[in-house]
Amino acid sequence: MRKLLSEWKKFLFEEVEYEGILKTNLDGDSLTALEAIQAMLPEEGIRLSPEDLHVTLIHQSILKPFKDRLNTMTLPPVPEVVLDDEVFVRTSPGKKTWAVRLRNQDEMRAYVGEVMRLLGSPNVNPEPERVFHVSLANLTGNPRDSVR
Repeated sequence: MRKLLSEWKKFLFEEVEYEGILKTNLDGDSLTALEAIQAMLPEEGIRLSPEDLHVTLIHQSILKPFKDRLNTMTLPPVPEVVLDDEVFVRTSPGKKTWAVRLRNQDEMRAYVGEVMRLLGSPNVNPEPERVFHVSLANLTGNPRDSVR
């Protein structure tokens, strides 16, 4: 029963989660909007499943030194995810990804800074080039095959 309630909470509310990367899951309204966008993607774009849709806040390479601390600390609530309404395509050799940017880039960057401060890091902007987004599809449907 506890697991069921936890999963239901994840479905209803955006929350931050540490799984090697620091990510935020999406609320039901965001998932519904993204699934509608996925339906309009070209056939070569194989959709990621709803449970794979998320926003990566901090890459695992940045968080590796803080792993033990992250496993025991309570993270502050993540800002609301505000989705753009345009799909953009990213490519690299042998890869192609369809994604939607977040409109509130500055708010997400400030959140990352807050987390890094809580971790005791002097680097509060560890990935200044990061564009916060949700990957919707790629050439295989495997989220690990998305262009980073």
